[in-house]
Amino acid sequence: MNRAFSLIVLGFLGCAAPVPEGGGDDGPTPDAAVVTPDGSGEPTPLTCPLPESMADAGALSAMKSQRCNVPGSSGTRKWYRLSAQLPGAPTDIVQLELWDGVGAFAGTTVKPGTYQITGAELSYDTCGVCLRAAGNKGETGAKVYFATGGTVQVTAVGAAGTTMSAKITNATFAEVDATHAKVASGCSASLAGATVSGTVVDVGGGGGGGGGGGGAACPSTVGD
Repeated sequence: MNRAFSLIVLGFLGCAAPVPEGGGDDGPTPDAAVVTPDGSGEPTPLTCPLPESMADAGALSAMKSQRCNVPGSSGTRKWYRLSAQLPGAPTDIVQLELWDGVGAFAGTTVKPGTYQITGAELSYDTCGVCLRAAGNKGETGAKVYFATGGTVQVTAVGAAGTTMSAKITNATFAEVDATHAKVASGCSASLAGATVSGTVVDVGGGGGGGGGGGGAACPSTVGD
């Protein structure tokens, strides 16, 4: 979030003595003071809910392991979401999304393999392998992050009742806003690794302009 700062130039108290003809001065001009919203005069520190560096989280059981209909596809194209809580922080979440037909899966469907977070995968508008995270989910100061690098190994993905699993390695993240754009001077985080697995559940909706398949569509948010 951009924060506005005001600059107030402090003047000398009283009247300055006349400057003698020929030059000279009475000393340095006082520095401008930074006035912040809390009136402290000190810059407000950036508060980041995810640690800047997170160790390997090991094997995690998925909160959600879902197969969804891509909106407007009448159920002919799918996307998958796999999310898990990070150890010791139930409101900190990592989420992997896999989309038919875009990014790493352009012209094809989601399938197992090893994928680098680079190129099209760096934008939520174009990624087929979309790695996201949330810190302080549902609490004051919650923030959403999107991956800026790393490796995702999809080891299993399929229809309802099958196992979906993926290994995340050396992932880096940057804070993003509601439009998925990177926040200037925002928070960053890194995750050394995590392996997430769960049993796939079919979720309807999202087909034929919001129909096909029935039921509510998969949420586009992290951790819901």
